[in-house]
Amino acid sequence: MTIAQRIRNVTKVDGFGGIARSPLLPLALLLLALSTVFAFGGDRGHFYRVGEHNEVSSHHLAIAVNLSPEHGFQRFMRWFADDDGVVRYVPYNRFPIGGYASMKLATLPFGGSLSAQIYAARVLMLLFFAAAAVMAYLSLCRLTSNRWIALTAVLLAFSSFYPLYYNDVASPDLSVDLFGVMLTFHGMVVFVREGRFRQLLVKTCIALLLGWHVYALLLPFVVFGLASELWRARSSAADSTPPRYVKLKRTAAALLRSRYLLLGVVALALGVSILIFNFGMEYAALNGETPLTEMPSFNSMLRRTSADRDLTLGLYFGRHFLKRQFETILRASLPYSLHGVGARLGRLDWLSNRGSAVVLGIALSSACLIGVMFVRQRMLFATLASSGFIWALPMRDVTVRDGLEGLYYIGVPLVFFSIVLLVVRRLTKRGFVIASASVAALLLFAVSSFQISRVGYTAESIQAARTGAQDLLAIRELTAGEPVTVLDYYSIHVSPYFAWAHYAVSYYLNSSPIRYTENPAVPRGFIIMPERLDTEALRTPQNQYLFLYDAAGLTAWYASIYRSLALREPLAGEDFDVYIDGDTLYYVKEPCDREDTRSLFFLHVYPIDMDDLSNRSKARKFNNLDFQFTDRGLLFDGKCLSIISLPQYGIAGIRTGRLDDDSAVWSTAHVIQGPKLLSEYDTIVSGEPVASADFDVYLDEGTLYYVKEPCGGEDVQAGFFLHIVPKDNADLPDRRREYGFDNLDFPFDVRGVLSDGRCVASVGLPQYDIARITTGQFDADGRIWEGEFDAAGNP
Repeated sequence: MTIAQRIRNVTKVDGFGGIARSPLLPLALLLLALSTVFAFGGDRGHFYRVGEHNEVSSHHLAIAVNLSPEHGFQRFMRWFADDDGVVRYVPYNRFPIGGYASMKLATLPFGGSLSAQIYAARVLMLLFFAAAAVMAYLSLCRLTSNRWIALTAVLLAFSSFYPLYYNDVASPDLSVDLFGVMLTFHGMVVFVREGRFRQLLVKTCIALLLGWHVYALLLPFVVFGLASELWRARSSAADSTPPRYVKLKRTAAALLRSRYLLLGVVALALGVSILIFNFGMEYAALNGETPLTEMPSFNSMLRRTSADRDLTLGLYFGRHFLKRQFETILRASLPYSLHGVGARLGRLDWLSNRGSAVVLGIALSSACLIGVMFVRQRMLFATLASSGFIWALPMRDVTVRDGLEGLYYIGVPLVFFSIVLLVVRRLTKRGFVIASASVAALLLFAVSSFQISRVGYTAESIQAARTGAQDLLAIRELTAGEPVTVLDYYSIHVSPYFAWAHYAVSYYLNSSPIRYTENPAVPRGFIIMPERLDTEALRTPQNQYLFLYDAAGLTAWYASIYRSLALREPLAGEDFDVYIDGDTLYYVKEPCDREDTRSLFFLHVYPIDMDDLSNRSKARKFNNLDFQFTDRGLLFDGKCLSIISLPQYGIAGIRTGRLDDDSAVWSTAHVIQGPKLLSEYDTIVSGEPVASADFDVYLDEGTLYYVKEPCGGEDVQAGFFLHIVPKDNADLPDRRREYGFDNLDFPFDVRGVLSDGRCVASVGLPQYDIARITTGQFDADGRIWEGEFDAAGNP
């Protein structure tokens, strides 16, 4: 037999005649056509949707594009030269190299055209997605002996949220890894049905070069296979009466001859080899200066498996973990177009109601488990169905937090729908029933693809994406490989589209040595920040979201600001001096060194109108703008200066200070509208109060005013409560609806001012229709005073 014949035998999937007589080619073409048309409609082909798509794809595309002989085939997010000129990499070696190599090959022909690279990467991911569906179809064809049952089950399983939402994300652990899992499962089916072990080995090795999820499939397959072989060996020995040691010898011999054991050993050896290779590359990228236990990949492995925590049964099998898994199983098994059917019928929204989602997830899992017991090839079905949970168990920390891990529960719907269709076929014994199910599955897949293609794409997001990309391209052209320092690392948003924009920066500026501000000393070359500063150092005045500055010019400008601030009185003078000028805050310290720049500052902004806050911020009653000095400030000539722009909405007051181990080292509050309140005092008290107790309360055009005269510091020590009952309970934030009122409690020092024996504070009321208002003061012993009235001021 020639080498070519051997290769054909190992890689043989199905004869051409079998393919031509089956729905395989139409399936593959349909999956690609629908996904491509919907995902690339309009001008979205060169952009990723908001959220995980942009964050994950920018992150992994930067690694793939950087993979080159110029950098020794290192996998890294970014690189920079330290103060001694030594090149430093920020490596990322969590996954096998296969996925990144395939992305590199797909993007290589497009050179510096980043939009074309994104387009090519998305097409590549869709090809892997379609290939995974094809492998699943081929496997189910053999297991069910019916092409139409296989086709229907695949269409239904691949029309759920996870595969359709993540199918074009450029990441080695999504469509790429899914293909590896389905490829290995097909090898398992061929091995069990036809004994072609070499094909299984080859497919397993290919899958392991693409990702790690295949281990969740290999573990139950090897365990089930070994158990079945040992059971047969023991049963065979029971038919005769040799000595006990002979029985043990036969059992051991059967174990050593087991191809399941050989598969497990080969997979383990290859996985360990890949890990050693990854750690070796990372060690080299870190210039051989980092111990194994401090390497990023090692710590990531501990974190993902929660091995860095105290392991208890509660952590493994805690109710929160199990609930999340059953919710994920339901979402992974339900075609996306059916997600809102219960709600539209006015009966049950099974995905937003966590209780019903858990119950339905348990019911579906139980039905799948019971069904496996009554089908042929139950070992293969059980392996496929259990692989998702087997992956989730050691990766419980990730699977509880990260929705994309739900993609690997796809085995449950594949098995569930296959078993249901087998039962229907046996009961009806009519082909048209399965054919009708295939048509229905096709429609569900098409509708689900269309609906998911609209998630995250709006006219605003597309325009923001285009503008954000233009900003980055303008910066890329000006930097041209020069050193770049990025301030505000964790909170920069290139636009509303580019969340977690440091990943986008790493991708768009991959040719430049990029340093984020781990070292806040005066940087060389250029500085990037998401704030437009009025200085000649600005190099991209046309940009809208992200701005490039000449480092030397920006440092000189900071020095001039520092000199002007020295002539003013600060709001606070502890540790750091804090100044305010219009809508800008300045934090200043001299002398200052690198230890001082490790400070974490809190900055809480209280708006005049609570509706200016996001829903999350409304629960806190302020906008949280906490920041790290290294992300927002510069250290130069022994001086520290950080410039923070305040939001553009009306601000009542602020509270700021510095944190050390989560406790405040110092804190100060400032009421921005204090002078305005004092100037309006006579106008406020000219009307009739709606409540009169310790403080008089006035209501004027949607604003409450609290007034007292004479007034001293002891009068404003207690907090103020303000409870708003709307006419329509639906106007309340979700977390407040069960209480029936909006809680707008506030401290006096951020909304009021005390001057010349007068106290006056104001709070803007929500814009919805108000039924009742209850307000007053409280301390540890309870309410000091209260008043109650309606929106018109009537008691």
